[in-house]
Amino acid sequence: MKTGWTDAAGYCLVASAERDGMRLVSVVMGTASEEARAIETQKLMTYGFRYFETHKLYDVNQVLTNVPVWSGDQNAVDLGIQEEVYVTIPRGQAESMQATVDVDEIISAPLNNGQIMGVVNVTLDNDLIYTGDVIAMQEIAQGGIFKRFIDWITLLFTNLFAG
Repeated sequence: MKTGWTDAAGYCLVASAERDGMRLVSVVMGTASEEARAIETQKLMTYGFRYFETHKLYDVNQVLTNVPVWSGDQNAVDLGIQEEVYVTIPRGQAESMQATVDVDEIISAPLNNGQIMGVVNVTLDNDLIYTGDVIAMQEIAQGGIFKRFIDWITLLFTNLFAG
């Protein structure tokens, strides 16, 4: 991608390589010669391809969960992620990833398709490796007066007896 040399930084190389759908970028600075920067870049790329893999987390418009909706013309809404998501992780660790979806406990209509409803956090060994917006996957209109009243009464009694 880019080579260079300065008194302060020595011989430098920014390189990129792709193998089996995984792209790596390396930056090597401070080597003593052109040959040394090529060797160090090769070492970094070999290490990266050997010990890491790119894993697909989510497809475009993938539904992650379904949650209740209060005062709506529907009782629930699908929540999902809008874009395709990939992460590069240590090889063989895909099964150890954990995802949590954080949204408000009470979701009330109306909701717009694509409205941000919360976040999804993906961790690996307690390290956050991805966070992204969770959106409503469909529009939910406000329910009629009777539905809103019943839901209001239900929430009132639920809150009274919950705490």
